[in-house]
Amino acid sequence: MYIRSDLNAELPHKKPDIGSYEWWYFDALSADKKWSFVIIFYDGNPFSPAYIQAQKSPSFEGHGTAHNFPAISVSIYNHERAEYYSFLEYAADRLAVQTEDFSISLGSNIFERRILDDKVEYEIILNQMLDSGFQLRGRLKFVQDTTDHAPAANFAAKISHEIPESFKHSWNLILPRAGVMGNLNIDGRSDMYTLAFNGLGYHDHNIGFEPLKESFDDWYWGRVHFTDYTLVYYLMNTHEGVQKNAWLLPLEKGMQDFTIDHIELSDYSENRFGLNAAKTLKCTGEGLELVIHSDKVIDDGPFYQRYYSEASFVTGSTRRIQRGISEYIKPDRIANSKYWWMVHMRLRYLSKKAHWVQKSRFLYPKTW
Repeated sequence: MYIRSDLNAELPHKKPDIGSYEWWYFDALSADKKWSFVIIFYDGNPFSPAYIQAQKSPSFEGHGTAHNFPAISVSIYNHERAEYYSFLEYAADRLAVQTEDFSISLGSNIFERRILDDKVEYEIILNQMLDSGFQLRGRLKFVQDTTDHAPAANFAAKISHEIPESFKHSWNLILPRAGVMGNLNIDGRSDMYTLAFNGLGYHDHNIGFEPLKESFDDWYWGRVHFTDYTLVYYLMNTHEGVQKNAWLLPLEKGMQDFTIDHIELSDYSENRFGLNAAKTLKCTGEGLELVIHSDKVIDDGPFYQRYYSEASFVTGSTRRIQRGISEYIKPDRIANSKYWWMVHMRLRYLSKKAHWVQKSRFLYPKTW
């Protein structure tokens, strides 16, 4: 995995190779910890059975490229439970990209990037009505300063700037920590809400030129925003070995800089689909001990889990405890057709008829 932090590298790449994918990921947790969301725009949906089947077709070239499988997923959580969920895969002509002032739109869902003098800003516009009757409309803004002591600059200073001659996968961390504000109108699982959102968020960009399973056995990643530091971690079990990375990013210039030297996974637990993942991650370094418990599963499936995590960060006599969002994925299971019946109930192919479960306001939330 090529790790970088480069706004210029966030623009969409050409992806002619079989199994290529690209996504732009946003998440945030409200200040009162009651609400959170994860929004992902895809150019080449790696979780789509239709895309996986197209890769095996003799006529792949010309109709099965990544650009033909754009998608957006939206998960909104209310008190650690999914209040609204959608996973919409569009026809290729519904994806529009503008690179001059970078923006991506899928149907009526858009994100736009603006680079100002000392800030980078993203605005997300959502407009969805599902077959089940659930609805979402909203506008969210992510803002982070770009000065030389901001978390993004601190992260960029900690990683290698040597560009490899070639790479198969890249993780581009754009906003380790951003202020997030906006409004969401939700007709959701439990009620209708008009939500004024205010909290902290995160944004990254991933690209791959082959299916995920070709390089990765599994991986863990997550972030926790303390009052004075942001933790970001990215742990990958690759076919060539284990790659463990975690960074504590100070918010202010002159704050103590910590280096994480050792990361240990423990407390493995298997879900009902046989997915076995560690629930505790322990980071140590000179003068620090940090433990993350992924104790609350908020998205559970045969190849993927998302958690509300609780992190304890100890330095000297100071202990900080905070909530965050963590994730785990097992890529080889994505291509296993025995799980696809579950994906078909969640993933709405907008160029086809809706799955009968997706039409039910009672049944569809049971797939969340």
